[in-house]
Amino acid sequence: ADSYRKLGVAVAARDPKKGIEYKEKALKIALDNNCLDVAVRAYNSIGVSLPQRKRREPYEKGYELAGEVGDIWYRSRIAGNLAERMIDAGNIDKALLFAEETLALARKAGQLANISLGLGTFGYAYLVLGEWEKSQKWLEESWSIAQRLRAFQLMSGIMSVLGWLCVCRGEYVKAVEWFEKLSAHLEKAGAERGLPDLFPWLISAYIELGEIDKANNQIDILRKSAVETADEELAAITNTLKATVLRAQKKWDESIKLFEKSLQEWEALDVRKWFVYFFARYVLFEYARAYLERGQEGDREKAHSLLNQALEIFQKIGAKKDIEKVIAQKKLLTA
Repeated sequence: ADSYRKLGVAVAARDPKKGIEYKEKALKIALDNNCLDVAVRAYNSIGVSLPQRKRREPYEKGYELAGEVGDIWYRSRIAGNLAERMIDAGNIDKALLFAEETLALARKAGQLANISLGLGTFGYAYLVLGEWEKSQKWLEESWSIAQRLRAFQLMSGIMSVLGWLCVCRGEYVKAVEWFEKLSAHLEKAGAERGLPDLFPWLISAYIELGEIDKANNQIDILRKSAVETADEELAAITNTLKATVLRAQKKWDESIKLFEKSLQEWEALDVRKWFVYFFARYVLFEYARAYLERGQEGDREKAHSLLNQALEIFQKIGAKKDIEKVIAQKKLLTA
């Protein structure tokens, strides 16, 4: 069973579909033969490989099973992975509980890699909450450990969140530096399949810097990857980003048409259950800006509706910086 799991991990970089097949075979063999420790590892490996919207279930099963068999390392690791899924879903309180468990177990067992994961998860949670100084503190501590361990996956994740934090702060040049550093890190390791995960934040920075050609080049790469892998999530992200570029170019009609298409794609993927913060910040809010900036008859009402939807999500999450941004945009509507 574990040989199939390891084979799945090995081939996942070049053939994700085949990698999942091997991992699922490993899980079946492990469960059929009561090899529960291997089943825990298989659940975690499957969760890593699945599309983001499908990761929670295998993580939850692996988390429960790790508790039953007393596997502290994987209980800690999967708790951290679940914390990230809870943040994406907008359930920050539950995410912080999982992150606390990751840290407590990892510190008890002296597991530095999982300590880094737990610290980084706190950093991600505080980024979304808009407590950026706390986020920076947690992320820097996590980054220090990950660097010392030369832990590839941890370093990749932390660089991504540090870059995103810079985007949130409006430090776009610094954000690009982080993302370009991450890109080189992935390419050096032959992990180019991880590049699409960082492109949305890099493209956002390029758009804000007015570097439209660079943004479009990265979007073209994303679109090609989405087509090759039949990735519905990536296709929706690509359309959202292209709509944002068109808005920055003041091509209002094209932008609004593509925003509406991406909105429907996200809703079809039931995004409000698994990626709600991104949806509110980069779809609803940015779509509202297109109507607000175009300013034709009826646009204020449409912008107001989108901003209210985003505000409701941000208030439920407690994302105070984003609440402030929405309120500022709503004031423009009544100015």
